Amino acid sequence: MTLTPNRKPYIYQVGECAILLRFSDDIDEFLPSYIARVASIVRYKLTPKPVNCVPSYTTLLIEFSGLKFDYKLIHEQLMSLLLELSSNPAPSSKNIIEIPVYYGEEVALDAARYSKEKGLSLQQLQEIHTSAEYQVHALGFAPGFAFMAQVPEMLQLPRLDAPRPRIAKGSVAIAGPQTAVYPEESPGGWNIIGRTPIELYNPQHDPMTVLSPGDKVRFIAISKRQFIELGGLL
Repeated sequence: MTLTPNRKPYIYQVGECAILLRFSDDIDEFLPSYIARVASIVRYKLTPKPVNCVPSYTTLLIEFSGLKFDYKLIHEQLMSLLLELSSNPAPSSKNIIEIPVYYGEEVALDAARYSKEKGLSLQQLQEIHTSAEYQVHALGFAPGFAFMAQVPEMLQLPRLDAPRPRIAKGSVAIAGPQTAVYPEESPGGWNIIGRTPIELYNPQHDPMTVLSPGDKVRFIAISKRQFIELGGLL
């Protein structure tokens, strides 16, 4: 399925304070950037002004303040904004965001699992992971946690049966067709293959997150020395 700007989403009222736009039932490579464009225009032009817009794989959740709103009026505005968006060409593709990663044995906690189940050495794991370009589909689980796809099939493994109680900040991980970076220390059940020294979430910054839905990402392998020089902690 290829998404065109003229594709109309299904629009639902969710409780008293939110509206959900569903663009498709299937994940599509064109959806994240398109939904990000819709979210941007909604944030600035919708009345009453939303308190939050949450893009996801195939949906956009628009949240309002605790007061009830006029669903019919909001629906009309949304259709008008979508028509406005369809009449404007999409901007040129964003630059690829490069994230440096150290794929060392002391940080690749699940290298042994890849060796056992996929027959891959740590070097091969690194080469395959850095060969792909990923797209941010959604933010969730924790502030700044960006779900990215599509992981090459050779690296796809399910989550761990038992999550670890502590995953270090900056850990690069894989679960099925998705990859992500843990923005803060937290529990987690994804397969850990490396660590980045780069801070991807800071509540004192504007924006707070480096990554947003629709962004393109490439991971760049660095040495242990480079990791430490960039502020990485082991």
